[in-house]
Amino acid sequence: MNYSKLLQKHTKLLAVIQSDFPIEQRPFRETAELIGWTESEVIMTVHTLIKNGTIRTFGPVFDARKLGYVSTLVAAEVKNERITELAALMDDIDEITHNYLRDYNLNMWFTITAGSEDIMGNIFALIERFSGVSRILNLPALKVYKIKAVFGAAKTASLTPKESTEYQPLDDKEKHIIRRIQDGFPIVEKPFKLVAEQMGIDESVILDTVKYWLKTGVIRRFGARLNHHNAGYTANSMIAWKSGDIDKLGQTFAALPYVSHCYRRQSYSDWPFELYTMVHAKSESELDKLLSEMKLLAPKADMKAFNTIRELKKKAMKYFLKDDRWDTQK
Repeated sequence: MNYSKLLQKHTKLLAVIQSDFPIEQRPFRETAELIGWTESEVIMTVHTLIKNGTIRTFGPVFDARKLGYVSTLVAAEVKNERITELAALMDDIDEITHNYLRDYNLNMWFTITAGSEDIMGNIFALIERFSGVSRILNLPALKVYKIKAVFGAAKTASLTPKESTEYQPLDDKEKHIIRRIQDGFPIVEKPFKLVAEQMGIDESVILDTVKYWLKTGVIRRFGARLNHHNAGYTANSMIAWKSGDIDKLGQTFAALPYVSHCYRRQSYSDWPFELYTMVHAKSESELDKLLSEMKLLAPKADMKAFNTIRELKKKAMKYFLKDDRWDTQK
């Protein structure tokens, strides 16, 4: 499949449904009016892009912290002959949502999102004990400068997350709404009405709740999450930085359009890197050029770039599906 030609045809649509998806009774009609298509063309095209894997998922991207969840990034040094077995183990752990093999001695980088610190600690300990893991680092985020996994859009919404991470307990109805809209959001003329009917509540309740969560940052954005390889972004790198003024550098990098993620994370005496950026590009040569530009912006900073060798796991976190107990034997 020629993804380049496909994306040229659908550039406007992808820009809107990634970051500006309307939360209205007929959102696909609103989208169609923005790009000069018909409602049926938009719906059919979104179905096609989901089927061919260009759109990975469609729905809300939640801020885990505001739902009462905790998360961290973990780097592990794993013997090559044990990578496949450890990756299979991680596949069965719902709380591990992303897992990448990178070109460094700390070769496996993964994220844990869990309902409590205890659960997260148990998962970390399980991986730490795994035969073949010789070193492991827990790298929780201390400050978020930018989260914007949106590709090819000239304008994006909520590039920098709201600073407040206060958790407001959710009632059973709100948790029910989350369970329903996070999994299989319907691509039909009136998706919110269909969800409301399935839940036995009024459509306005769904719409008002989603709009409120977007306003308060509980939902970071609502819409399509792309498979960046299928979207034409075939090269990527995570770069760790050590610098005197981390805040200034974090703000500088967050302003760059090609930086999708920028975090300040826990450092250690034997791992002094504090700032982490994620860069996506359409080719290795373009990636090298972008990294050179970043180095010019931080000439005195030490840095390490970790290119992705293979994506081992990537899935959206599903919230409030089970209780907070976690069985290390499962």
